[in-house]
Amino acid sequence: MKKLFITLLLAVCTTVGLNAQRTLTLEECINIALENNIDIKTSRNTAISAKAGYTQSKYQFLPSLSANASHTWNEGLSFDQTSGNLVNTTTLGGGGSINGDFVIFNGLENRFGMNQRKLQYEASLQEIERNIQLTSANVVSSFLDVIMSKESLTIANNTLNLLNQQLDQQEKRQGAGVGNLEQVYNLRTQVAQQRLRIVNQENQLKSQKLALIQLLLLDTSVEYTIAGVTANDEELEREIEEYGIVYSKALAYSPALKTSKLTYEATEKGLKISQFAWMPSVTVGASWGTGWSSNLKNPDGSGTVMPLPDQFENNGSKSARFNLNIPLFTRMQNKTAVEQSRIRVMNSELNVEQTKNNLTNQVQQAYLAVINAQTFYVANKESLVNIEATFNFTKTRYDNGTIDFVTYLTSLDGLNQGELALVQARYSILLRKLILDIYTGDELDLPDSN
Repeated sequence: MKKLFITLLLAVCTTVGLNAQRTLTLEECINIALENNIDIKTSRNTAISAKAGYTQSKYQFLPSLSANASHTWNEGLSFDQTSGNLVNTTTLGGGGSINGDFVIFNGLENRFGMNQRKLQYEASLQEIERNIQLTSANVVSSFLDVIMSKESLTIANNTLNLLNQQLDQQEKRQGAGVGNLEQVYNLRTQVAQQRLRIVNQENQLKSQKLALIQLLLLDTSVEYTIAGVTANDEELEREIEEYGIVYSKALAYSPALKTSKLTYEATEKGLKISQFAWMPSVTVGASWGTGWSSNLKNPDGSGTVMPLPDQFENNGSKSARFNLNIPLFTRMQNKTAVEQSRIRVMNSELNVEQTKNNLTNQVQQAYLAVINAQTFYVANKESLVNIEATFNFTKTRYDNGTIDFVTYLTSLDGLNQGELALVQARYSILLRKLILDIYTGDELDLPDSN
């Protein structure tokens, strides 16, 4: 009985846990996206690879060292290198060697290559920051789309409640024989149309929530609640910094611009490598080796094979080498490589210019959008005061039967449009300010959740 009770209790707790909704704030959404985003993970892996390449480029200045060993078997006539004799028998032999090489000069390829790898590594780090910037901006935009739809849905439901109240009042008056049947039908039509608008807005809200959850790479089968945000008029109407200051900060911070500039510098190093490829290369090396053979006999005339330790000692050899390689003619490969490297430099320079133009356009548009949204918000807030006063007056007259239904409906529609416009302006200010903070690299001033 006790086991059954525990099992049922666990089942209930599990069901409650599965059905519990998780509330996501804007800050949580940003953190989750930065943790799960595939592009950010990929760019981090790319940075790890670039760092390994940069580290390896440093090791290119070190000498190389190798060792090898061999064992041979030969049957029949052959010349035994170790004994120095022509033999016709079964021969066993082997040996080993150690070789070392050092590059003294190779046209500064190692030096330019290391600098190029360093720039590529720094560019890969900036690419991580660029993906973080893009992901944060996308999450902010998607999150505020959801919040705006929720506010619009709230306004639509409030309108529906008001229409239902009017319909209930007119139906009661009609039942008492003092109402207008035409107004009852008109109100029923408006209620039905408003419910349809609500259904459409609910569907839109579901789609936007799904898009946000997919952007965060969360399980879409789990139900999530998106927390609202609050912002007072002082925060919304607070003046932002002058455009010149905002633009300068964006230029100084922009990861995309830094990536393009670093890539451009890396391609310049690649051009240097190509231009110096015609220069001679100088390497030095040394080696030591020894060997043994079953045909090498003891000098005492006993006919026995000389012991391996003696053979290794007697057969040892040393060598040193100096190599000078001058590329006289490479079938125009060096010339072609230089031309291709120049094209890459030119394209990288154009990419820097294009990236700067894109950043300029984005900052200009975001800055102007904030100014316009603030201006519209202030004007719409003042307008809404008059719209609400007009609607209350119209509603009173309609309730008293002194104006027709069309006039009342027009006033109600004006109220809905004014409230919706105010909501859109409010969240447009929040969105554009956050986008500007992301562009300039400032700490995000996230609005409070509710």
